[in-house]
Parts: sequence; C-alpha cells; structure tokens
Amino acid sequence: MRYAFRCPSCALEFDVSRPASDAAKPAACPVDGAAAERIFTMPNTNFNRPKPAEPGSSAANWSHSGHSHGPGTRPHTH
Repeated sequence: MRYAFRCPSCALEFDVSRPASDAAKPAACPVDGAAAERIFTMPNTNFNRPKPAEPGSSAANWSHSGHSHGPGTRPHTH
C-alpha cells in the first residue's frame, strides 16, 4: 500500500510504499532526513462510477450491480 507523508521542515509531500502491517512506522524525508508526518486522506473507492443525476432529470434512472434506481423502481429487497 502507498502512504502519504509531509516533511515539517521543507514541506515536501511524498509517498512511501509498504505493507499495511507497517503503516504506523515513521518515515524520513528523502530530501533532508527529518521525521515526516503521515497525511491521512479519505480513500477513493468510487473508481469510474457515474455520479447520480439530479432527481427528476432523465438521467436519474441509472443502474449498478444488477438493479436500478429512480422513479417507478422497486425498493431494495436484500
């Protein structure tokens, strides 16, 4: 996995690739060697997924995972 860090001395932002079991380990800045701070960000889990349209628009009836959403559709049964 890749983890983002920021150097408090020079403000460099860089990624470190390491196993998830080592996520909490410290990282040193590759420029000046200072102890870097981990940057926590929200994971991006919506890869190439269309954004829902505004309610009432013709594009509001989009589907995914074998079922549809929008006016006239049945509610989830699972």
